[in-house]
Amino acid sequence: MGLGMNRREIGWYRGDMGDPIGLNERLQLRRWLAAVGLTVAAEDAARVDTPATNAMALLGAHAACEALLGLLAGVRRHKPGDEVSFARLVDSAASKVTLASGMSDDLDAMHRIRNDFVHASNTVAADEAARAISNARRLMELVSTGLGVSGGLPNGAGLAAAVAEAIGVELVAQWLRQADQLQRAGELEPAADALACALYAALARTTPRLIHMADSSAGKTSATRTTRRLRLTLAGLGHDRDADETQAEIAGLHQWVLPLALGVSPAAYERLVNVIGTPRFWYPTQQPGPVDRPQGLVLNETDLWRATSQTSEIIFRLWAMGSLKSRSGDADAVNRMTLSVVDQA
Repeated sequence: MGLGMNRREIGWYRGDMGDPIGLNERLQLRRWLAAVGLTVAAEDAARVDTPATNAMALLGAHAACEALLGLLAGVRRHKPGDEVSFARLVDSAASKVTLASGMSDDLDAMHRIRNDFVHASNTVAADEAARAISNARRLMELVSTGLGVSGGLPNGAGLAAAVAEAIGVELVAQWLRQADQLQRAGELEPAADALACALYAALARTTPRLIHMADSSAGKTSATRTTRRLRLTLAGLGHDRDADETQAEIAGLHQWVLPLALGVSPAAYERLVNVIGTPRFWYPTQQPGPVDRPQGLVLNETDLWRATSQTSEIIFRLWAMGSLKSRSGDADAVNRMTLSVVDQA
């Protein structure tokens, strides 16, 4: 998943540079997001409906349930050699929150089927995988409420939607939710466009400000450079080659600094942007504006899932570090996006 935070990192704050996020809360959010990712992967595997993919779905959903039960039970740290039985996790969670009627029995049945597969190589049926996924989704809702994640997650929601609910920066969250919905509908290119808008919007709301590659290489910087050259020409000073060389060096340095500031390598960031593309301009309506990506690129589900994970990770880390804040005017932009949805309906 890649959404974990190093315990040595300090100075993490909630979105408005105010209340600090403690270590336990960071670990809890990390485990919740990991469980969301495991559940989404289980749902994907279950759609294929073969004995192998059903087993994969069961194992993924079981792991998600175990992590979520640990959060509900209050098991926050794991030390080498510690063993907490699944039955004990269920009992501990049930003592802290009210589980739905019959859920303890469903969890117990899921665990027995998982053991039958792991230890006796029994076949996993489609309905057994579906029950495990349903368990994970129900536990996910309980945990999100306990963590104070706004609104909870809709059924079937994935990692981008989970990060959207966590960060509370609504304009960025809108694009993440849209990307999640489009991806689940199988609309790969529009989903990638929405991810590009989410990343662009997030970088525009960082404090201190991180400049998107599009702004530094082709957008405002390019326009400023052209204006400066025209002024020099009109003043009879000619072309300033030293300034051009300095600008090129700064642009090259920026290609290293921005990815590293986001916690990814320059090569990984370049691959990400090649997949999701770069918005040509900011377009705060429900549908993304024109997005540029390499010609001839054919998006596939694997590339898009990887891009979703990376984009969600970057945005989550910016928020957790206290660097992601809403800007003045965001509320109006969100209203315009909402109105455009109504108009389209």
